[in-house]
Amino acid sequence: MIRNLLTPFILLLTAACLLCAGCTMPSDLLTPADGASNPDNDTITDISPTPTGPAFRTTPLYFTSLHSMQKLLHPDMTLALPGYLPEGYLFTDGSYAPASETGWRSVGYQRGSERVVLYQQHLDKGTFPIGSAVASMAPADTTIAGEPATLVVGKVTELFWSRDNLTLRLTGTLPAEEMIRIAESVHPAPYDPDTTPPYEYLPPANPMEKRFEIGQTHSADNRTVTFVSLECTPDGCEAVFLVDLVASPTIDPPPRGTSPPRSPDPVAVFRVDNGTPLRTTGSYSYRAEGDGTLIFWRTDPIPSGTKVFHATFTQFRDQIGLWEFSVSL
Repeated sequence: MIRNLLTPFILLLTAACLLCAGCTMPSDLLTPADGASNPDNDTITDISPTPTGPAFRTTPLYFTSLHSMQKLLHPDMTLALPGYLPEGYLFTDGSYAPASETGWRSVGYQRGSERVVLYQQHLDKGTFPIGSAVASMAPADTTIAGEPATLVVGKVTELFWSRDNLTLRLTGTLPAEEMIRIAESVHPAPYDPDTTPPYEYLPPANPMEKRFEIGQTHSADNRTVTFVSLECTPDGCEAVFLVDLVASPTIDPPPRGTSPPRSPDPVAVFRVDNGTPLRTTGSYSYRAEGDGTLIFWRTDPIPSGTKVFHATFTQFRDQIGLWEFSVSL
């Protein structure tokens, strides 16, 4: 009960610290690509990125700027960062648990709907537990830059290794060979106030501010998707789609209550002018609309001179297909 009473105070104190430190706690909490929960939450899954237990259940700080994260940790800590990522990947989010006994940190990168996350902590604080609820193969021995490492392959690929007095864990959906290449490029990246860290996202100098009513429809594999609208502001764009999937709940709602619509589980990538994929900056949401479901998807802001907005869907629930949109702006 005491904990419940203190919770509002702790949240206010945390928010004040975030503002002073130049970091943020977004309204949509950032989640690793492999579905692992925050290791400091009360509910911890089998694929928690850090050791578990009461000592580790603390609220981490969240960052949307890699440079700001480096600055906050400087000079006590130096982040290890990948020097190589496949084309199109950009930094999206970082986290740091200063009150945790391990002081774990993570940095996440995204390309479209694909993510790669690197977790790290000092070696003398213990190593990350090997094994995952989403693994389909037993851990295998490998090497990273000549050092012993462990590879776990499944729905996500995981690598565990140590170097530079750090223990590290890399997760992502890329092939094992590409993940090993990323891991081998990881090195300490000291904070430099005049140097932007690699793969940092830089917003457009002149973002677009306009709303577009689109109404473009594409049908494939007995599935129809309509691109309803696109609204862009300096903070980002929101694309709205209608898909002909019934949004009725899968369970009966409680008395006098309602249940959320079942997720259409879309997989999509967004681009402008045939460039690199846009980052999706918030989790999408759904709303029932007759016999279909509305999907609201947020992306980074786009330059004011953008000519074409591209949206490509490749999956809805268990259905694989291709639904492409190219909209002139």
